[in-house]
Order: sequence, then structure tokens, then C-alpha cells
Amino acid sequence: MSNLAVPARPRRVTRQREAGAATRRETRRRVLAAAQAEFAEHGYHGATVSRIADRADVAVPTLYAAWSSKRALLRAVMGQAVTGHPGGFDSGSDRNDLLGSVNPDLFRDTGAFLAYLAHRYRLIAERSAVGWRTYRDAAAVDPELAADWQALHDGRRDTFAALLANLPQGAFRPGLTLDFAADTIWAVASPETHELFVLRRRWTYDQYEQWVTATLQAALTGGTG
Repeated sequence: MSNLAVPARPRRVTRQREAGAATRRETRRRVLAAAQAEFAEHGYHGATVSRIADRADVAVPTLYAAWSSKRALLRAVMGQAVTGHPGGFDSGSDRNDLLGSVNPDLFRDTGAFLAYLAHRYRLIAERSAVGWRTYRDAAAVDPELAADWQALHDGRRDTFAALLANLPQGAFRPGLTLDFAADTIWAVASPETHELFVLRRRWTYDQYEQWVTATLQAALTGGTG
């Protein structure tokens, strides 16, 4: 008799778990896409969980089992949009992951850094437009969402400050402090300017990105991009 070990066959339960995980991911994708569409059409207060479930072709109890409320659904939609990850804020991703994995050489060229930051912000703005508008409106009457909205603003500003700290001494025009630079980026690359230029003035995202880049260059370095 051979002493060679016979490779164990994959257990049926493992395949079942994998299939179940894939089904849950697909259900999550459908529900969040449905929720984003519902919020875009009806706003936070006009949106209903039953319509979201119908759009996603899932049962209402199934939806509530994963998200306990409409508020939780909005948070999930925003988390996925901001982080760019299906798991949203629960995926372990930084909720203000603007640059992702950045080449350290980028911090040696302030102009290139600001242009890249503007581009990455533009990508987040494209994904987050519905969530931003919905959160802003809901925050006016929902204290919990208002606290979330404020935390997102504060976190965005803190992230800008942390990124700017990587730039070399003298990266900005004379007399400009790190706090001033962070506040400037926080104001320019913001949901508010997106609302004004893209939603109200109907700028394209290319135009918006060019404006953010040029404005940051002028304000922080005195350059013209």
C-alpha cells in the first residue's frame, strides 16, 4: 500500500460558505445601488425602505436584517462612495482616503501634489454627489446624521492637514501656515463648491477639477498651475 497522502477534497461546507458570501456581496451591491437611486430621486425623507427593497428585488425583512434603518442605509451609501470600497467605512478603509497609496516622490513637487489631490477629490465628488446632498438635507433635522455630517467635514480637514505635513519646508508661499493651507483646501475641495459649480452652474467634472487645481495653486503657492 502506498504511503502517499491522498489530498483532501474540498469540503462541501466550504463551497457553500463561498457561495453564501458571494450572494451576500451581490445583495449588498443591489441594495446600496437601489438606495442611492432612491435617495437621488426622493431625498432622505421621501425615500422609503419598501421601495428600496423593491428596487433591489429583496424582501424588506432581508434588508432590515443587514441595515437596521433608513439612516443606516444612507450611512452605508456614503461610506461606499467616500472610501471607494464595497464595505464602506466598515471595510477598514480610512473614511478620508483621498490619495490612496501615494508615491512618496509626489510630495517633493508641490504643484504635482496639489494637482493629484484635486484629481482624487474629483473622483470622490463624482461618487459622493448623491450622498453629500442627501446627508446635508437630512442633517438639518436628524441629530445623528448631523453628527455624522460634521464628523465627515472635520475628518476631511484633518486629512488635508496630515497630507500637507509631508510637503517640504517652503512648499507654500511666504507667510502661509500649515493650518491656513489645510483650511484653504478644506474650503475649496468641498461639497459646497461642488454644489455651486457642478450642480448649480452645470460645470463638467473636468472643468471643476481644473478650477480646484488652479485655485489651490494660486492660493497656496502663488503659481498658476
